[in-house]
Amino acid sequence: MAAYLPLAVLVALLAATGASAHGYSQTPSPTPATAAKCDKVMLKVEGMVYCQSCTHRNSWCLDGATPLPGAKVTVTCRDAKNRVMASRTPVADGKGYFLAEFDVAEKADYYKGDPAKACFVRLLASPDRKCDDLTNVNYGIEGAPLRHEGKRWSGEGYENVVYAAGPLSFKPDTCAPRGHY
Repeated sequence: MAAYLPLAVLVALLAATGASAHGYSQTPSPTPATAAKCDKVMLKVEGMVYCQSCTHRNSWCLDGATPLPGAKVTVTCRDAKNRVMASRTPVADGKGYFLAEFDVAEKADYYKGDPAKACFVRLLASPDRKCDDLTNVNYGIEGAPLRHEGKRWSGEGYENVVYAAGPLSFKPDTCAPRGHY
């Protein structure tokens, strides 16, 4: 009889699980349909352009900087073969804000399939004669990389993505001496 004890326990456990499911087995709930992957993207690049204060000239500090309305930047994007595929030259508004919009394109057309890696922003021109020297703050001369800001939504068959660059800065031509001579 002791030899049948493990078998009796196993049968009892199977009967209990079968009874609790009322004879029906549990099937996993269906997974929700995933959204179709967008292979096309409409790219937008935004940022700010400032005039650096004399107190922080020749540094990367933008404390005391003022927005530079009318400043021009260039946004350049490279294709899958690392060639220039598109370029825009936005002008900063009255608050120093610029926005460059690109046409809808395949993600694979961009360098490494990623617009953030394929595009960069450079300073181009300042309308203010007193503040028109280029600075490399946030790589405004070399080419400021784009960063994800979480601004993304779906359009009609494509994905809208807004990246940011900068802030970028020009510096004054001349500043008053800092020390007493």
